[in-house]
Amino acid sequence: MTAVADGSGIVVLGVGNTILTDDGIGVVVVRELAEAAERDGADAERVAYHDGGTIGLALLPLIENAGGVILVDAANFGGSLGEVRRFEGDDMDALLRVNRSTPHEIAVSDLIQTAELIGTKPTRRALVAIQAGELGLGAEPQAEVLAAVPRARGEVAAILDSWGVRP
Repeated sequence: MTAVADGSGIVVLGVGNTILTDDGIGVVVVRELAEAAERDGADAERVAYHDGGTIGLALLPLIENAGGVILVDAANFGGSLGEVRRFEGDDMDALLRVNRSTPHEIAVSDLIQTAELIGTKPTRRALVAIQAGELGLGAEPQAEVLAAVPRARGEVAAILDSWGVRP
């Protein structure tokens, strides 16, 4: 894994466990975004896409020098199955602190809190959350959750646009 070179780029990080049904949806979204960026010849210095899996604090070097971070993840925010919501800045931090519904969310929360403790938490940060349902063993998300991928990709693009970043 490589971080963006000069601290001005954005890291888009998909997290989740792809063998736990809906939990892996963040990884699915970011893999699609990365494939599209590669196909379109996007500048990897501006936006870097990473499959963060469930490796938690090992992701710290990716975000600590970034100009911003966008996490894409399954979550339980009380929405309908497959609903997509965007949380930015302090709203994202608050959701991660109180909502630990999937096996890796503790690590994501720890990642952001550790970056804050060492003074490297990106000022620009967002979470594109997809309401999960089933978190048991399974190689593919439920149909309603999988159908949310285009909306989640659109939210990532909208965040990048609002931050003045073109991939």
